[in-house]
Amino acid sequence: MRRIAFVSLAALVIAACSKESTAPVNTVDEVTDFSIGAFGTALTSVGGYDADLYQLRLFHGLPDALKLTSDQEAKIKALVDAYKASTKADRDALEAILHQARDAKKANKSDAEIKAILDQGIPIRTRLAAAEAKLKTDIDAVLTAEQRAWLASHGPKKCKLSKFLPLTDAQKAQMKAFEEAFEKANKADLEAVKAGLKDLKEAITSGKSAADVQKILDGIKPALDRLDAARATLKSQLEGVLTPEQKASGCVPLG
Repeated sequence: MRRIAFVSLAALVIAACSKESTAPVNTVDEVTDFSIGAFGTALTSVGGYDADLYQLRLFHGLPDALKLTSDQEAKIKALVDAYKASTKADRDALEAILHQARDAKKANKSDAEIKAILDQGIPIRTRLAAAEAKLKTDIDAVLTAEQRAWLASHGPKKCKLSKFLPLTDAQKAQMKAFEEAFEKANKADLEAVKAGLKDLKEAITSGKSAADVQKILDGIKPALDRLDAARATLKSQLEGVLTPEQKASGCVPLG
């Protein structure tokens, strides 16, 4: 009996040692964890990520019947410019803190030292989150009810903000390049549809016949179809910029 007890005890000790040596090490990167949502999440939650990218999504993502007017575009641009100017100091300061924390981690500084560095950024990220949320609210006020409804129905449905690793500068630049290329490649169709929709509105207002209205619609239909396809391609390109981990968070581009 004593031998059986000894063997059993030995087995338990060996198992315990085995578990201790093979247990997964805590690999949570506190710097990366802190960077998630550090610059705000209000725009990421709707598939815009930052002020510039959200502005471009609004300019290019909405269907032609709901496109922003020139006045709306000007107002949104003014809001974004003001937001960027008023938050620049905080955004730069937070970037510096994150850079300092990353350097400390590379230098194998203690968790306490790294935390002390990151803690300096807590009030900054709180201010930035509030500023971005206000920007979103201010932009919403510029939009029509129909535009807001479309955005709500075409934003990411299952965005887990706590899982979305922030876009890198390279990713942001690539997304902006795709947006700019869309506008340049589709300039003629965008202008043709804009003019056609204006004619359509005037025809309906002035009481033109159904045949006249249909003629206008038929005239712009090829351009509308091409733009629908181009917008679908653009959204696919934007999503293709995301890493598998970012896609897995569900925080995909608006559209």
